[in-house]
Amino acid sequence: MKLNNRGWGLQAMLAGVLVLMIALVIIAVLVNKTFDNIMPSINDENNYESVNQDTETDTKLKYSDLEDKVLEAAKVYQKRYYNDIPKGDAITVSIKKLQENGLIDNIADIKDPNINCLGYATFEKQDDIVYRAYIKCGSNYQTVGYQNYE
Repeated sequence: MKLNNRGWGLQAMLAGVLVLMIALVIIAVLVNKTFDNIMPSINDENNYESVNQDTETDTKLKYSDLEDKVLEAAKVYQKRYYNDIPKGDAITVSIKKLQENGLIDNIADIKDPNINCLGYATFEKQDDIVYRAYIKCGSNYQTVGYQNYE
């Protein structure tokens, strides 16, 4: 009986490496899906920037909640006064104007209730109406893209 002493060939080794790489990719995808369900993504959690880079983790109310209040008031304002916006037109309404129309109360800074936040909302007609809110609460917080409007 003649023995084959050649051992593993290059073809067998490449096939083994390919199987291991495919298994590694599948495991990486499954682990990524598992951790996405367990932990929220850092990029999705907060798309806003604090002027002092402080986070509002120890308070229940967040600056994004204040921006959401401005957005909701702007939606009501748009439906009342600008129901038919031509495509491509953008409208800006200040928080002051929303307050004059009784759509929103004063917005106080969540870190210092003595500071009233300034700001505005924009809505633009594209395929749908796109709403954006911008606030500035003293030196504690400013929405990314905020420009002095008032």
